[in-house]
Amino acid sequence: MSGIHSSRLAASKAHRQFVDSTRRSIRRLGWELPNSAEISPTIVGAQPLPFAVPPGLERALGYRGKLRFVQFGFVPNSRQFAYCDGGDDVPSDKSLWIWFLKHPLISPHLPESRYPTLYGVFPHNGERPTLEKIFGEGEDYQAHCLLLDRQVRKAYVSERDQSMILFAAVEPESGDHHTVFVDGLLMSPGTEDYKTPPPAELVDQFRGFLDHELEIARNV
Repeated sequence: MSGIHSSRLAASKAHRQFVDSTRRSIRRLGWELPNSAEISPTIVGAQPLPFAVPPGLERALGYRGKLRFVQFGFVPNSRQFAYCDGGDDVPSDKSLWIWFLKHPLISPHLPESRYPTLYGVFPHNGERPTLEKIFGEGEDYQAHCLLLDRQVRKAYVSERDQSMILFAAVEPESGDHHTVFVDGLLMSPGTEDYKTPPPAELVDQFRGFLDHELEIARNV
């Protein structure tokens, strides 16, 4: 078996083990999760955000997949901006993300003073949370992300551990949403060309939407 196929199988197996372990932990806690089509991020503690989600937000930030939930934020162990829909964290360009966070329409709801990790600011030696920490031991800090429900176009601020639980809960009981293995990353179909920048016109539309919404808000 070639090295790439061996690595892919190992990544898929590790992902499946994480999903199964998370689900077992959920059951031990006595949680009752609704059908995945009806699930809401609030069930894991994610907090809804009041602003309108720009059309194409996820594509402007690099995501080209098709899954319902995707999160955006900095990865604790690499300090790299990335998106994730339940597979591995896929790196993306942080410049538009920081512009988004600091936009006057967004910053009052996601201030750096309250959510520093959204801006890539972490405590010294911060690490990605383990499953044990997620379900009992706690941490000195929580890494936050923006969680998007693409189905209803609703954004949430979520702790990364909450999103990890949600992603595991909506994986199929048999099979896997994440069947693509590129550059050592396990991802869902559609994200293979993650290194290709989003179209400039899409980014312009994204920026224009927020500026227009801000103008409306100021004139109310």
